[in-house]
Amino acid sequence: MVLFFNLFDYQSIMLRLSKNLLPLIFSIICSVVFLMDIQAEPNVLIIGKMKNIKMVRDIELKVDQRYITGNLDTYASNILDDGTFAFAVEIKAPQKVEIVYSRNKAEVFVAPFDTLYIDTDANSFPHGLTFSGKAAKDNEFLTIYDRRFPTNKNHFAYTQYRYGLHWFLCPPKMDEMVRHLTKESFANTMRVRREERLIALEDFERRNPGQLSEIFKDYIHAEINYEYGYFMLLYGNVFGKKFHVGRQFYTHLYDIPVESNQIGNYYYREYLKAYMNHLYMDLNEGNVLGIINGQFDLAETQLTELPLAFFQADLVSRALYGKKVDVILEHYNEFLNNNPYYEFNEKVTSAYAKVIKYHVGSPAPIFSLPDQGGSFVNLSTYRGKPVYVNFWASWCKPCIKKMNDMKLVQAEMEEKGVVFINISLDRNTQKWQSAIAQNGFTGIHLFAEGDVGSDVAEAYNVRALPAQFLIDSQGNFAEAPPKNSPADLKAKLLRMLP
Repeated sequence: MVLFFNLFDYQSIMLRLSKNLLPLIFSIICSVVFLMDIQAEPNVLIIGKMKNIKMVRDIELKVDQRYITGNLDTYASNILDDGTFAFAVEIKAPQKVEIVYSRNKAEVFVAPFDTLYIDTDANSFPHGLTFSGKAAKDNEFLTIYDRRFPTNKNHFAYTQYRYGLHWFLCPPKMDEMVRHLTKESFANTMRVRREERLIALEDFERRNPGQLSEIFKDYIHAEINYEYGYFMLLYGNVFGKKFHVGRQFYTHLYDIPVESNQIGNYYYREYLKAYMNHLYMDLNEGNVLGIINGQFDLAETQLTELPLAFFQADLVSRALYGKKVDVILEHYNEFLNNNPYYEFNEKVTSAYAKVIKYHVGSPAPIFSLPDQGGSFVNLSTYRGKPVYVNFWASWCKPCIKKMNDMKLVQAEMEEKGVVFINISLDRNTQKWQSAIAQNGFTGIHLFAEGDVGSDVAEAYNVRALPAQFLIDSQGNFAEAPPKNSPADLKAKLLRMLP
């Protein structure tokens, strides 16, 4: 989503800045092109200066507001001849935002009413950033923290594990730990890991007394503690049977408050969803029947105010995107009628508007994509036959496993007239072709240039892989089987045959 707004609506921010900086800041902002929403109310100012500017003369700032509005807001700025650029943006909660230049990305922390000044070099970006202004020390520590405790930013490299309603995302190094360490070793490793991060924060504070903002310290404490709690839940929920995890393992939850004002923190949000899922599964002895509405109701007994609004909005949105419109419709209306935090309403109403197009009986979007030989294949060619559409990629381990598990069913159902179309969201055609050959995949294989940003992925609202759709002989979406296992899918496809 790209936003547009008037450059001169900055008075609320400007009044908070030192008067001797106003002429400089005003001249920069008036000379820079911004793309924002006329309804935005900017409350954060980020000004930068870049040396050794390359041919690329534009820079972007991405503010992930999907947890509130469902939108990823993008602000764009020109880089002037002297290297200056600027952003005036709206931040709803303390969070990290992403600066993108020439395909390279840097994360910075901002909170409402922050000012941040950045000096950088085009030759070394995103490394070597220096900061000044109100949020300077916060970002200085964040840079040190990220360098000392690096994380893999490519979520496509993460392993996904499902427990109940929740999908855990696990980075590669953590995945090695959860799959191989005993419960005692894992718990001890995680405690040491958390302690190292807390000590790093304490050491920085000791060397820079009073210079970290209280808002940032709350944020980074949430980052450390909820990341710890999230991966402890992942281990216990997903690998509990394998490593004989008992209730004693979850005593760590007593020290982690389920309610927090750190709604802008990724790990708090993920922990909250994982915790509510864990609690529901525990209370219902692992029975997932009614889990969507059950968690909605359970949240009202465990959460209040902002955490409750976030959780219920996220739950309703996930249910809608999961094509559970009929299941969640009552709570969808209840949420809109009772939620006092109106910022979250856009998320659920937008989700409803998008997925109603993909509801059972609605027409499936037509696509035309190249196959392995370069010939274009059009979905409309198969009108009159049931079609199974599978979105995948060679780097997606769950995709490969599911496609291997489907081989026998696919061979049998193809003989009966079902069409299997596999659409790759790879970025490299060679890797796509190699994965097909190495795994012996059959069926129709098409390539969608642009990966998750491709037209077909957006048309089918594919946000994660793997993703499958059933299309009936009239070209309309059909209801997917509840478990989506090969056996259930086979039974469903048999019923779809004309």
